[in-house]
Amino acid sequence: MMLLRFEMDTDRDAHLPGVAEPRSDFADPAEPIRLALAQERRVTDQITAMANAARAESDYQAEQFMQRFLKEQVEEVSSMNDLLKIVEYAGANVLPVEDYLSREAAKAGGGGVDPTAPPAAGGAL
Repeated sequence: MMLLRFEMDTDRDAHLPGVAEPRSDFADPAEPIRLALAQERRVTDQITAMANAARAESDYQAEQFMQRFLKEQVEEVSSMNDLLKIVEYAGANVLPVEDYLSREAAKAGGGGVDPTAPPAAGGAL
């Protein structure tokens, strides 16, 4: 939604594609994590392509805007890699996974809003 808001704020054509139905049948606990990791890598490639296109077109606003997403993708891919390692280690016993996720949530302090994040479309102005 942040990308959509940026497009609208900079008078660009804003397009919001449809979303495929989510999967809910997995062979084991690691399979959805592998799928999520592959998706994060695909998103990273797409954001990198957008940043490259902005640079090639000398669109400095868009290039600067994409930097935040590139940084975030490093964190997302790393998180999914770590989670996959824990899930594969745990095997059928998901208790270590629950423990890991609880510790990670405590370290993050419950999440929160990134003050450097651009506003999302549909949010407060």
